[in-house]
Amino acid sequence: MSSLRVSDVQQVARLQKEAGRCHLIKLLKWEAFDEEKNLKPGILLDYLYNAIIFAAGKGFPWPSVALAVHFSEELLYETEGKTMQEALRKLRDKCNEYQHKLNRGHLQQLVNYFFGTFFRHYRLYQFVLCEAREIDQIMHNLEVHIPPEIPPLKDGIDADLWKHQQYMTELSKTEAQLQADMSAFRENMQLKSEQELEKFYEDLKFQDKEVIKRANVEKVVKNAHDIQIMVVSEILQKEIETAFQILDLKIQKTTTAPPGSKSSRSFTKESKTKRMSNKE
Repeated sequence: MSSLRVSDVQQVARLQKEAGRCHLIKLLKWEAFDEEKNLKPGILLDYLYNAIIFAAGKGFPWPSVALAVHFSEELLYETEGKTMQEALRKLRDKCNEYQHKLNRGHLQQLVNYFFGTFFRHYRLYQFVLCEAREIDQIMHNLEVHIPPEIPPLKDGIDADLWKHQQYMTELSKTEAQLQADMSAFRENMQLKSEQELEKFYEDLKFQDKEVIKRANVEKVVKNAHDIQIMVVSEILQKEIETAFQILDLKIQKTTTAPPGSKSSRSFTKESKTKRMSNKE
């Protein structure tokens, strides 16, 4: 049984519903519970909270509000497992017990309250109190993505113009990527050239005092030259391909006019004129 004091019921009654229920849990010294998984403590909490709000709302003096809560809690637990007839007899006994603690008018209001709430749903309360509830739940954690912050409407632009800007941005990104790829390719090829030349010179085995024949010298120079020519040729070929790709992107930028511009309107007008001529 709870031991709610007059100050306790005053605090609960003066709070908003959710805050009042939470404060009542602390006053009752209950452990935290999940109302979705365990209905029983939530129903019992509402039973006591509603009794406080009823008595306070009817203008009971604060000491009488505390007595009304004690009356409600005792009636709930003392009728556990009883039939309706037994519960009604218990209500009569409780009235006799509290007739000198509560004035007749308040006691009558409290009895009417029980008939409209507790006894009206008596079987439900008995089921909650007496039946053990088996919990069979599957929990899923759902990730909620909060929508991004909406920019001010004054910064909004026409949808076609926005698409045009996005298209231009993609062209610029593609151009920058081509240039970056070309720089990386050039560095890799130069490194490859240095490694192959270093390996080529290491493979030459001449004695310090050995006389090198002219033919051998020409062969060495030719092989070293071929290595460099091969690397330069690959770099040049790659630069030409990249240059054409970048040129194509620049042409797309210059020929794609933004929506609403003169170029765009004239192009649309010419297209319509051509279509009309074809129909004729």
